Amino acid sequence: METFRKILVATDFDSSADRALETAVALATRFSAELTVLHVVEETAYAYPFPIPRGVREQAQARLDELVGGLRSRMLRATGVLREGIAWYEIVTAAQVLGADLVAVGSQGRHGLPRFVMGSVAERVVRTSPVPVLTVHPYDDVAILTGGMDRFRHVLAPTDLSEDSRSGVDLAASLAAELGAALTLVYVFEPPGSEYYLPPDVAEDLEGAARRQLDELVARVRDRVPKAEGVVTRGTPWRAMLDLAKARGADLVVLSTSGRRGLQRVLIGSVAEKIVRLATLPVITVGPKGSVP
Repeated sequence: METFRKILVATDFDSSADRALETAVALATRFSAELTVLHVVEETAYAYPFPIPRGVREQAQARLDELVGGLRSRMLRATGVLREGIAWYEIVTAAQVLGADLVAVGSQGRHGLPRFVMGSVAERVVRTSPVPVLTVHPYDDVAILTGGMDRFRHVLAPTDLSEDSRSGVDLAASLAAELGAALTLVYVFEPPGSEYYLPPDVAEDLEGAARRQLDELVARVRDRVPKAEGVVTRGTPWRAMLDLAKARGADLVVLSTSGRRGLQRVLIGSVAEKIVRLATLPVITVGPKGSVP
């Protein structure tokens, strides 16, 4: 069974949303998935108080129809949905109502927020979505290739080796297997701060134990993903993971929003939040399911 069958991509018709749309198109092409393009008419976006004037709604519908028509001309199974309300809430609700397997959003839109920041539409979708969320930054470093077949060739999956973080590893392995991509599982060993003294031999023992756990995890996925490897490195987790993604030429980061240092539904200061905010490549976050605010 393929990973994604129904993909929901949100657009505000801003140029920064094009990267998210084209990345979603690449995945829809690869998985022969249904693609639903959602636009939310909201008060703050159009500078009108509710109810939205009829002309604004009709103009938005016309632009959405044009966009979907272009996708259908590319032989995609695409539909458009227009909703009114608060953007992040309508996106999350639509994902549940439509039975989407994945939600794709850009990290910058007409609100003018630079990248992924607290309070943005993208941040709130990631925090509350009942399904995985693909976040694509406007300056995404990964080239979008024609047809989408080779969009993702190397998947990087950070893990803290906890059971809560397994959802991200599982999805990363499934994607890598179906895409024929390489998979790198990453654990970052972060020594205690200067206020704690950790003898070198104890640190080495802890790091060695993490290495063995990661090796076991890699062994469990290698039957599906022959090009799977594990990397243990030291440093500040979010920075080390981003550096490794760049050094290894990763095309996609997949990580759980739960774990010892995961989002835990509250993003401020977390490792995952920093990765989503600062990565210049697409990131899929996988959170607890079934909770719509």
